[in-house]
Formats: sequence, C-alpha cells, structure tokens
Amino acid sequence: MAVSQFNLKDRQRAERKLLITVAEWKEGEGTSASNVREILGTRTEDSSIEYNADIETTTDIRGINYTDVNRTQPQQDFDPYLILGGSKLGAYLNDKRRRNAVSELNDFTVYVITAFVGESGAYEAECHTGCTITYTAIGGDSNVNMPISVYLSNDYNGSGAPATGTVDKLSDDFVFTVDQ
Repeated sequence: MAVSQFNLKDRQRAERKLLITVAEWKEGEGTSASNVREILGTRTEDSSIEYNADIETTTDIRGINYTDVNRTQPQQDFDPYLILGGSKLGAYLNDKRRRNAVSELNDFTVYVITAFVGESGAYEAECHTGCTITYTAIGGDSNVNMPISVYLSNDYNGSGAPATGTVDKLSDDFVFTVDQ
C-alpha cells in the first residue's frame, strides 16, 4: 500500500479540526433499530488519541537494547464533555448512567477520520467496532459536564485490525467505504 500524502500546503500545519472522531450506536429494537452518529468534541478544547503502547525492552548479553511493541490500546478522553441540548450521545450515556447499565457501554462503532489525508469525497478514515465509551463523572460548577473516555477496539468485525477506508464528507451522515 502506498503512503498517502497530506493534503496540506508545504509547511502548513494540520489543524485539530482535521482529526475527527465519530461515535456510532444503534437505537431501537430488532429490525426497527437504526444507527445514530455524533461527531465528538463539541466545546472540548483539547483531546488527543493516546495509543498506550505495551512496550517490552530487553538488553541482550552484549549490552544491546531491543524494544518490542506488542500492541497498542488507543484511548481518547473528552473533558469537558458538556451536556448540550441536541446531543444524542449525551442523552444516550445519561440514560445508561441513570439506569447503571454499564454493560451497555461497549458496543459502539468509532470512526477516526484524518481529514488532512485524502481529498474532498475521499478523506482517509479507520473504523473500529466493539468500542467502549464510558462516562467518568457528572457535575461541574456553572454547567453540567460528563467527561467521557473512548476506548478503541483495534478491531473491525472480528478481523483483528481496524478497517481502513475513506469517508465521502466531513459530517455525521458520511458513507464509509472500506479499502479493497
């Protein structure tokens, strides 16, 4: 696979808004269930995906160090995640919190869109299935805040790796096309 070039001008920095995380979940029962999506990060000032690599370093008998990266455990925190009118995910998570339904927090699909790679109609993205989104607190001073943590699965439908592909637009009604 060829390495894609950034769609930025020479020496231009990629803006934070060009790294987009989208949560998707099902609402409803049986055949009437539908997918719901929300772009994460509204009113969150700083959020990065942390890869939390499992690293093992050894030194052989000659004194040479070797490092192995066994796996990563990607996670992204959104703090604050304000309770905002119209937030579908906020209402969904608050319902789970209210009912203490923590077992229902681990069936999200999460898309990470790198809009600084690709072009209009074909921005590079990855898709993780079976992800977990947890709330870590609720409260605040003048506004109600419910910080959340997103745990990416590193998996796509049991394949053992996230799916790579493209999205056709930078909104929550995009179409994700898996790479062939």
